Amino acid sequence: MAVPELSEVLDYILNRSSQAEFEVIVKACERRRADLGRFAGLGGINPGALAGRMAESLNQGVADSMDRIRDTVRQFVEDLIRENAPEATDRDVAALVDHYLPDRSAGEEDQGTPDSGLPPEALAKMAEEFVDYSLGRMVPSAQKELWDSLPSWQERYWESFPPALRAFIKARLEGRMGDDEFWTAALSLLGL
Repeated sequence: MAVPELSEVLDYILNRSSQAEFEVIVKACERRRADLGRFAGLGGINPGALAGRMAESLNQGVADSMDRIRDTVRQFVEDLIRENAPEATDRDVAALVDHYLPDRSAGEEDQGTPDSGLPPEALAKMAEEFVDYSLGRMVPSAQKELWDSLPSWQERYWESFPPALRAFIKARLEGRMGDDEFWTAALSLLGL
């Protein structure tokens, strides 16, 4: 952290934070200290990089599984067509399979890239603010700043998120995903 930023943070903590904000800061510092101690045993491996490698490995596994599932479904449909239309030529069967199960890999829409055109880093920050606010973890000053700068920020953020990120956020808010799972999935989706 640059010295001017440190000065601003210290000034805020020492001179401007309310009692409630100060308690949140204390809890955040306690959590950070626990995290530093917890990850020291990993030999200095950055938890973010470790999560990134895990996400990459999981994504590869999911992609491989999806390819196998897609192949199995295509074979099932082909067998079904051959069973119900034995007179169909190989060319006819292939055309029917392609019609009912088009190869989506060629033009598949990227679920991680929304129409908003926002950079992935911005979407990650927006997701963090949305989730923190929704779970009651956002400090009051940050809430006020968001509401003052963009009164309908929640709706605008939600509309900017790609569908897959919305699904992850919804799962997190409903308690179907923990923080670690959510961030691994969300950052992987955004390519971060």
